[in-house]
Amino acid sequence: MAIEGTRIIHAVMERSRIRESKGIIPIFGVYLSLFSVHYYNRINFNFEKKLGPSREAEAESLLIKAAQECGYATFQGILNSWEWDEIVKPMIDCKEDQILGFVEVAVAFGWGDLKVQKLIPDEELVIRVGDSYEATGFLKNYGHANRGKCFMLRGVVGAFMDLLYGESYPDGCFTFLADEPLCRAKGDSYCEFIARKPPHRSPP
Repeated sequence: MAIEGTRIIHAVMERSRIRESKGIIPIFGVYLSLFSVHYYNRINFNFEKKLGPSREAEAESLLIKAAQECGYATFQGILNSWEWDEIVKPMIDCKEDQILGFVEVAVAFGWGDLKVQKLIPDEELVIRVGDSYEATGFLKNYGHANRGKCFMLRGVVGAFMDLLYGESYPDGCFTFLADEPLCRAKGDSYCEFIARKPPHRSPP
């Protein structure tokens, strides 16, 4: 059975109406909140700017690492949620379908129009995004970049593969690392992320 993204989006929309007093939304085994992407972008890109051009790679590495660790823990919680068991799991025919399920959950969370372009089990995952809010935010506030700026999505794509093909949680994080060879912030027509195993396993 194909993964029906509309069912997942509907479930997220319905459950997002249930909020705690502080605005926290308990759904898919994790706690979510409505968060301004403009604020998120400002924090990340200002952090990068504060470190300066000579430390740009260091800032990028820290932001991607934080995103990958967060994505790894978040989607582990999603995998173990009753919503996953009730809504997504019945649509899964093989192990690799879990990646398609992850992608549809990410779309439902408002992270972009993620689409899987290629998946080679235990080797490579290619995901394309046409409307990354990180790329949009960078272009709006800073103009064109000389390298990819979608730190959150880059980390999350790596985390997807970590959960499927890495060691059992919590020891599989950074089994895979993702690159962003194409990014709208650089002038490309879309952002593309490629997750592969690094020659030596270590955080980015």
